[in-house]
Amino acid sequence: MKKPELKHGFILKDSQDIKELNLRADTYEHQKSGAKLIHLACDDNNKVFCVAFKTIPSDSTGVPHILEHSVLGGSRKFPAKNSFMELIKGSLNTFVNAMTSSDTTMYPVASTNDKDFMNLSRVYMDAVFAPLIYDEPNILHQEGWHLELMSPEDELKIRGVVYNEMKGVYSSPDALLYYGSTQAQFPDTTYGVSSGGDPDIIPQLTYDSFVDFHRKFYHPSNSKTLVYGDLDIDAMLRLMDEDYFSNFERDPHTIEVDMQKPFGEVLKTEIEYPFDEKQDPEGIYHLSLNYTWGTQLNAYETAAFAVTGELLMNSPASPLKRRIMESGLAGDSYLSANTDILQPTLSIVCKQIKKENIQPLIQLIKEELRRIAKEGFDKRLIEATINKKEFFLREGQMDRFPKGLFFTWMMLGPWIHGADPIFQLRFEPLLAELRKGITEPYFEAILDKALINNTHHSEVIFKPVPGLLSKQEAAFKEKMAEQKAKMSDAEIAELVDFNQKLQAWQMEEDKQEDLAKIPSLKLEDMNPAAESYPTEVEEWKEFTLLKHALNTNGIVYLKAYFNLDHAEEKELPWLALYAYLAGKLDSEHYSFSDLSNEINIHTGGIGIKFNLLDSHVDPDLISPQFVVAAKAVTAKSEKLMELAAEYALKPVFDDKARISTLIRELKARMEGMLMSQSVVVAINRMFAPISQLHKWRDLTTGLSFYHWLVELVQMLDDGEIDEVVSELEWIRKTFFTQHKLVISLTASEEDIAEAFKYLMPVISNISSETYAPVQHVFGIQSQNEGIMAPLQVQFCAKGGNFFRKGYSYSGKLRVLNNILASDYLYKELRVKGGAYGAMCNFSLGGYHYF
Repeated sequence: MKKPELKHGFILKDSQDIKELNLRADTYEHQKSGAKLIHLACDDNNKVFCVAFKTIPSDSTGVPHILEHSVLGGSRKFPAKNSFMELIKGSLNTFVNAMTSSDTTMYPVASTNDKDFMNLSRVYMDAVFAPLIYDEPNILHQEGWHLELMSPEDELKIRGVVYNEMKGVYSSPDALLYYGSTQAQFPDTTYGVSSGGDPDIIPQLTYDSFVDFHRKFYHPSNSKTLVYGDLDIDAMLRLMDEDYFSNFERDPHTIEVDMQKPFGEVLKTEIEYPFDEKQDPEGIYHLSLNYTWGTQLNAYETAAFAVTGELLMNSPASPLKRRIMESGLAGDSYLSANTDILQPTLSIVCKQIKKENIQPLIQLIKEELRRIAKEGFDKRLIEATINKKEFFLREGQMDRFPKGLFFTWMMLGPWIHGADPIFQLRFEPLLAELRKGITEPYFEAILDKALINNTHHSEVIFKPVPGLLSKQEAAFKEKMAEQKAKMSDAEIAELVDFNQKLQAWQMEEDKQEDLAKIPSLKLEDMNPAAESYPTEVEEWKEFTLLKHALNTNGIVYLKAYFNLDHAEEKELPWLALYAYLAGKLDSEHYSFSDLSNEINIHTGGIGIKFNLLDSHVDPDLISPQFVVAAKAVTAKSEKLMELAAEYALKPVFDDKARISTLIRELKARMEGMLMSQSVVVAINRMFAPISQLHKWRDLTTGLSFYHWLVELVQMLDDGEIDEVVSELEWIRKTFFTQHKLVISLTASEEDIAEAFKYLMPVISNISSETYAPVQHVFGIQSQNEGIMAPLQVQFCAKGGNFFRKGYSYSGKLRVLNNILASDYLYKELRVKGGAYGAMCNFSLGGYHYF
């Protein structure tokens, strides 16, 4: 038998053609160090590099998270303190970041420029395998935590980037709900601690524990590297071998995650969370029912478990979701799935519950699970759910992320835990297995084993406590005062000296020779021509058609932009509500559950959103729109057009009880959003008095929209549902017209022609009524605002409009933005001040914020 060829220390262990995705997966192993690498070879020039490690914390000090930050603060070959930010300044990356999950830390980068891609990969490799943390403890003090005392008279405080970041995270009720559930479900393993760090526990992290964690887990034997795209694999293997892996010996020790043993009976616990002391906590209890079943090593079981959860909760046709909504016992409910960890876990989460309804709700859920197991899932729902999964896998897209990152996230969970990562890409056998559920009680059996008769199950109740945050802050302040009072004068002087030296180190400029070592692109390395996308504009009597002829692998993408210039300002929240309700109610020809199933069986998804299009010339010129987006394989074009019209244009508002329930659900979700996305709220509220665009955003997505929903719920409580229905019907009849309608089709030329045949009959049935645009008068006001909320950190925003000061937008502002964000603000607010986020922006519409 021929001995495998050694290539830069690597042996090619396996090579497979993945027909499902039109790529080849080559698996390598580095002989000396034991490092493993997979190259997903294809013709995509948006190349991805990711090195990842299994990182298993034993406590909630946040050591893997702090380490993720710290290794990017200087390394052997690139010793500049701010090497990460300096790298970004000279890069054309399409993605650069680092992430910590409960059992994995990953460092992904992406770029379409070959030189840039190798630069990014080289700096990241040096960061993870040769960081300066062993020589410079100040990196931990800055990124993790330290006691701050700048003068003997000051109050003793705790500072640190990750410390402040996690204080923000732990301010969110949703985050507390997640962490509380995982701690209940995994009391004896790494999943029961916070890998990100609990702010109360982070100050227990010592320097020795910090560097020991790196020494143990950041070894090539414990690494998994994935590279994707049209890249020079020979150059990549040479880089990894000569500069890094050849310097390590294979580590014989294996790193394993301990298995949590199932409980003898259901574990029940109650956790308190902070609530506004000025509000009534009645009806604001939350509940999480958590189920752990199987292991990551069985791909079929893990996928079937995940799909079972989706069947129960993830669509309007899902029976458990529907039962909870109809009961009125919870304001909102959803499925939280964590299936990338060693022991996959599903959580049925219910929010905004009255205390007396908690046990009846638990009983209702368990009865409904037993009913479904006995009577079976709707076969159309099963078919729809699996088809939706198949479309998602074949399309291989996730928001605006590079495609290679989609595959990276898909493969890493199984790979880290020893399962076959390539199996995740070869999804045909997996889908065939799941389709058994269409003809036999496949998912009902999973439901019975994984949820109904599973003792690895917990019930976690989250109790709102008004004023808890104030009590916690007072207790912390008292604790710090007591700690300072116990310090001797010499200890205080030593701590002041430490902080002054730390600040001096932080403010010390990097040496020019160190900055020069960080690779950056030169102008000659870049293609000055912007990538262009074909656009053909056709003016029809009824509408404007935009045709984008591209290779989309047989998928047709449709967008329809309905002009709403005739909307009054008072109607804007109603338009946003209409977009939320569409697809969740019966339509002219389908029940809401049948419509959901039809969409998932025949398409890749249909949606509608309310959008505000601003001008790049005049900040007062705002155009509101409904944007209907839909996609399907070309063979389903006719059905796509029919269902898109049904979804957006033909909802029926007869089911008043469901409308009321959905509005209450939206209010509950807005409350969660306001807490979890507070910086967005701050920016919109800051701009609202001086910008019509942001005032309208606030009215349709922000704090003002939430206040409007509160009043709307009060209308429902007062029995005024008929007024609500009347407004929604008015919107349906008035705001979907051919007037100024713009249609966009993206596919190959042949597929656009095919789809267009079925588009015309839909458009011909749309109203041709025209309306005069409403002339809105916006008066600029100058006001500052503070918003009180039960948060442990503050979110601040300041800004204005430079158009009104006589300036215009140019590319120079992009450069200024980069200088401010990656240099001045980064150093002053993050490095020196310890703030997690420090950002600025200059928009094409003339708005700038800090």
